[in-house]
Amino acid sequence: MRVDARGKSATHWIGVGILLLGAILRLAAFDETLIEPDQSAILDAAFQVARLNYFPAIGMKSSVGVMQTGVVPLLAALPLFVVKRSIAVQWFFSALDLLALAWLYRATRSALGQRAAWVATLLYATSPWVILYARTIWYQTLVAAFATTAFSAILVLLTRARPRPGVLVLAMVGATLMSMVHLAAAPWGAVLLGLCCVVTWRRRLWRSFGIGLAVSLVIALPYLVHLARSSFSEIAFLLKAAGENRGLNTATYRLSQELMSGAMIVANAHGDLWDRSIIPWDAAPALLLALVGIALVWAVARIAVSRRDRSALLFTLVWIFGVPALFLFSNVHLQHFYLLMLFPAPFVLLGAWIEASAGASAPALLAGVWRMVGRLAAVVLVLIAAWWASLWLVRIRLEAQGQLERPTRGWLMDRAAATVARYFADEPAGQVIVLAQFEGEMSPFEWLRGYTQTDAVRVVAADKGLVIPAGPACYLLGPGVSMDALSPVAAMVVEAPAMAIPANPPWRFYCKAASGEHPLPLAQWENGMSLLSIDITGESRPNGRLKIVHTWAYRAIKPGAYHFFNHLLLDGTLVAQIDGDGIPHWHWRDGDTLFTYFTLDLPADLPPGDYVLRVGMYTWPDIVRVPMLTGEDGYAMPVPQE
Repeated sequence: MRVDARGKSATHWIGVGILLLGAILRLAAFDETLIEPDQSAILDAAFQVARLNYFPAIGMKSSVGVMQTGVVPLLAALPLFVVKRSIAVQWFFSALDLLALAWLYRATRSALGQRAAWVATLLYATSPWVILYARTIWYQTLVAAFATTAFSAILVLLTRARPRPGVLVLAMVGATLMSMVHLAAAPWGAVLLGLCCVVTWRRRLWRSFGIGLAVSLVIALPYLVHLARSSFSEIAFLLKAAGENRGLNTATYRLSQELMSGAMIVANAHGDLWDRSIIPWDAAPALLLALVGIALVWAVARIAVSRRDRSALLFTLVWIFGVPALFLFSNVHLQHFYLLMLFPAPFVLLGAWIEASAGASAPALLAGVWRMVGRLAAVVLVLIAAWWASLWLVRIRLEAQGQLERPTRGWLMDRAAATVARYFADEPAGQVIVLAQFEGEMSPFEWLRGYTQTDAVRVVAADKGLVIPAGPACYLLGPGVSMDALSPVAAMVVEAPAMAIPANPPWRFYCKAASGEHPLPLAQWENGMSLLSIDITGESRPNGRLKIVHTWAYRAIKPGAYHFFNHLLLDGTLVAQIDGDGIPHWHWRDGDTLFTYFTLDLPADLPPGDYVLRVGMYTWPDIVRVPMLTGEDGYAMPVPQE
């Protein structure tokens, strides 16, 4: 009895140790999470939900051109009801993956045995690709967690004679959430729901099925309504795209191998410092794939000759091969996160093999050899897991020290949000203009509007223009934005050192009082825009480049979407032009002064002559020119000669 008690205690503490390791790798330095445009869009919607101002039926547009669901912003909003910080979302997402890890341990132990549970959860706890996404606020972050939840629940349903009623509900809800957090997982989610229907029919679990179906419909209903309202055009688009240029997309199996083996994870780091700081083990991915191959052969043989664990092993094999098969005939450019629902099946298969090898029943010599092979494989797997853990411990340390190229880290962004909120508390009539570098049409700071619940926060691309509000305002210079961006208002602003954000280098605030009256304009348009000045610099020669700065005064007489045009004319003939929105119209406020920046590239065959720059604007996207108060549709001025 004393030995049994010690054995049970050791078993208990091994399981606890694995869960603690998983917690460290997911939650250590979680405040270093990177906030980029995609994360900012999720956080903006989540803060709106947490303030009870918004219910998202859909999310942002995916990389293949269809809208994501609103499930991720809704999940992200849950911790914000308690703690209104972006890092609370990261902690919550990581904690959900940790709960999935704990459920995997319990389910695998129940279905396949203690050693199987140790191996499967140790590999999942340390898997580099799982941790990468678990430590990120993104649509694909929770795919592996919900896939693991569904896998574990179905594993219990297939192996337990009398599973608890809630297990089927958990399987169905896990499959639905997996499908909704990222649409790439939806086809596999549909397969799992179909399997749940079969289990329900065979086990007569009608009550649990009804509850699971009701909860799943509630989760999916907003997006289903969106699809119905759009006449399922996005589904038609995906089906059409999948049918074009069909061929074998072998990348699906290559990416699957990289996911399960941890290959290529170092190359995914931000910068090469992580690569230089880790202990290399180039053979580790190949070793793990070799062990998976042995486990696959064992599983097929086991299914053929024995009824023991047949359902669990067959289910695991179908999962391993079924997930990549979904993309085998797709022409989509695959990325690793498309296949995250592969987890945790390969690790459970390895665990089942190790468990079986420990209890091998065969002639003494053969059984001894088989057990020795299993023990050697278990040692190799533990070493691989330890190496995986070391990779992330190094990366976490570097992140905490701020040594990786991660400028917009979570705690810095939260500090900026709190500083902006304090400014508004002290200056209710004030505004904050964030000058940032954009990726496409978004910046990492977009979520500040959702956080502050005011449109007095405006995020402007520093290379496209500058906004000068009529009233008091502060400018936040984001990462990579120099004081040169404030040159038009340099005489008006004063640095506020107490507001600086302690990044490296610091993000500085510069504040101004209310502005004076606008000077007399050069020209006025019917929509309330007045042109105060045009500054043209550069070289007006063949292959030259002109930099054009407009200064506008805006009155919100006819708000709307507008684009500016700049036409370079010679004797009335168009020679070159540059159009664009400058500062997008949704940033314009009544009384603003707007600086818009354009760069006009001149042709190689530019003839000599006296050039005129004609400036105006048109509505967008219908492209109707806005007339001036004088009836003309543009203002012309001579271009300075070199």
